[in-house]
Amino acid sequence: MMKRPRVALLAALLCLWGCGKKGAILPPLVRVPNPPEILSLLQRGAHIILEWANPSTYADGRPLPGVARVEVWRADAGPEGAAFESRASILAVVRRSEFPRFRIDEGMPPGTMRLSLALGSDLSAGRALVFGLRAVDTEQRKSPFSALRGVRPKPLPLPPLGLKADIGPDAVTLYWEPSRENIDGSPAVEPAGFRVFRAEGDGPLRPLTVSLVGETTYHDREFTFGRTYRYVVRAVVAAEEPPVESDDSPVLEVTPRDIFPPAPPAGLTTLPGEDFISLVWDPGIEKDLAGYRVWRREEGSGDFRLLNTDLLSETSFIDRAVEKGKRYEYAISAEDRAGNRSRLSDGVFDSLRTTRS
Repeated sequence: MMKRPRVALLAALLCLWGCGKKGAILPPLVRVPNPPEILSLLQRGAHIILEWANPSTYADGRPLPGVARVEVWRADAGPEGAAFESRASILAVVRRSEFPRFRIDEGMPPGTMRLSLALGSDLSAGRALVFGLRAVDTEQRKSPFSALRGVRPKPLPLPPLGLKADIGPDAVTLYWEPSRENIDGSPAVEPAGFRVFRAEGDGPLRPLTVSLVGETTYHDREFTFGRTYRYVVRAVVAAEEPPVESDDSPVLEVTPRDIFPPAPPAGLTTLPGEDFISLVWDPGIEKDLAGYRVWRREEGSGDFRLLNTDLLSETSFIDRAVEKGKRYEYAISAEDRAGNRSRLSDGVFDSLRTTRS
């Protein structure tokens, strides 16, 4: 009769003994950010252009609230297997407050950054450079290094010189001269061509052509009067992808102003009636043509007098303020939307038609 309580008591004691047993002490889990991803590393003139994407997660896959800074490390190329950190040094630090200045959003993954690094004394013949990035979160936890990328700088040409512009009615024409010297002082090689870039206002620079420009002149016909543009030109040594090219030329800022009048209207013809004289002429071909004005003077008199205060959009006009027995000379002028007025067209003489009795 006493066996069941004893069995229950023994089971309870065994349970308590098992629950109190201690296992091995595990270290706390340290959460570290994933490393940045280097998207592009190339030389442009006397600079290294580095593009990367900041991490958005920790190594365990959890979201990364924010990157406090990104460290850019650089080392000379070393033997395979040599530890990068032991022979590298920090070249630059990009802090979170500076991210907006280096962020490039158009056509790139979110969070992509671009940094231009001056080569300086790193431009030595045959010297190869290796770059790695490391992200640090707001708790000062550091990521592993990114996949390393290397580049071997070359003595590329200095930027093109003397960029200037002429403004015409149909194009902004750019002129420049190629540099005769490389960034290391040696004679420059003949460029394969040039790339021309333009930005509108404070916007990003964009190439104006897909193919290289073979001359030291370029006609930009896709512009609007009154808008401000910034132009730069690069000399291209090798037309590969990405192109091997110089740094940007000094920026040329241009705000084209429309000071170019339309051509005088042509083909003016008159058709007299009994109490009016009708005029017709050929339409102008200017894209910004706003309208026409009609001018008249009596034969043998002085200056022309304007007949219409409002611009005509049509290429015809009927003059009813005419008198019999007088002969009139007519001319037409054209105006554009900027208010530029053409010269007068060739004059045409006419008078009212005489009624036969």
